[in-house]
Amino acid sequence: MTDMELARSRRKLLLIAATAFVPMLIAYGLFFFAPDLIPKTTTNRGELVQPSIDVSDLMATEGRWQLLMPMAAACSQTCAETLQEVLHQTRQINIALGKNADRLGRGLVRATPFSPAEGEVMKADYPDLQLIIDAKLLAQLTAVSSMSQAPEGYHVFLVDPVGQLILAYPASKVDKPLLLDLKHLMKVSNIG
Repeated sequence: MTDMELARSRRKLLLIAATAFVPMLIAYGLFFFAPDLIPKTTTNRGELVQPSIDVSDLMATEGRWQLLMPMAAACSQTCAETLQEVLHQTRQINIALGKNADRLGRGLVRATPFSPAEGEVMKADYPDLQLIIDAKLLAQLTAVSSMSQAPEGYHVFLVDPVGQLILAYPASKVDKPLLLDLKHLMKVSNIG
């Protein structure tokens, strides 16, 4: 091998190495020396619950994404109307998921049991809705809701398949924003 061929081979090797290492060096430099250039925005439309709350000991997710809707025992007329609207919207969202509809569960969380008549009406109106009677879970959802910047608080909470409460939605975002977040999560998630 002549000196010219050897020099050409070394140049090719350096070019191949540079193709791998230069982007890593640029990323390293940006991360440590220019963090203000890194985007700070997120694509989620709901409010991220930080830190996430583990509710796996309070409810069984059955390996599915769960939408939880808290219901206070003393619910005013406005509260009841908002809850009915939210229940209807979440049912429509579940239908809109199409082939992924079976990856989503919906639950109504209360501290006290429904009267038999109320329970029958709820089961008739919303057959796939799980009625969860758990004061501790309701207290956790209410605590997160009280941290809300929205005046009416959160009405829907998203729990991932491993039992982490991760996103909260006010009633105004329980429609297309929630559906878009669910579609995105189900697309990129290998669980649930």
